[in-house]
Amino acid sequence: MTEHKRSKWFWVGILVPVAIVLLIATSWIVGYVSSTDNAEAGDCYAITTFGNVGVDPAKADCGSAEANTKVGARTEGGVACPDGEYDELTVDGMFSSYKLCMMINAKQGDCLVNFLADTVAYQKVACTDPTKDAEIVKVADGVASDKACEDTQATHLEVYSTPPSTLCIKSGK
Repeated sequence: MTEHKRSKWFWVGILVPVAIVLLIATSWIVGYVSSTDNAEAGDCYAITTFGNVGVDPAKADCGSAEANTKVGARTEGGVACPDGEYDELTVDGMFSSYKLCMMINAKQGDCLVNFLADTVAYQKVACTDPTKDAEIVKVADGVASDKACEDTQATHLEVYSTPPSTLCIKSGK
């Protein structure tokens, strides 16, 4: 009986395709887990621009200075955001296209720059920063009403219906 020895190229021909399939599967799983495709209300993100974006924004810890936005709602299929002053972020992702309805992630006493900009996202800054253009004077969680700011020096209101909340903002501009 003759023994058949397999050449090393036979094994290379088997192992290389298997390795390629494993790399593709791993890339897909990592991409899905780290994308906004699984964004939920309450998740915070570090956003630099609003509107249509081709790249996923970076998820951030809600207590960090970089976390300037929080998901208020997520809509699919061209559905509009709920009533409110949401900044819209349309994501054309690898796995789906959808709209994130973003709220300002701030607490009373926080200051912002680019608050009045159209597409450039606002960022948290120190209140002593000369470029600041807004200060959060009151946050009314659970209340979606302009009456929440009546007892403040607010010049702008951000009222969100989902989840209900109102930010009272004093802007010098």
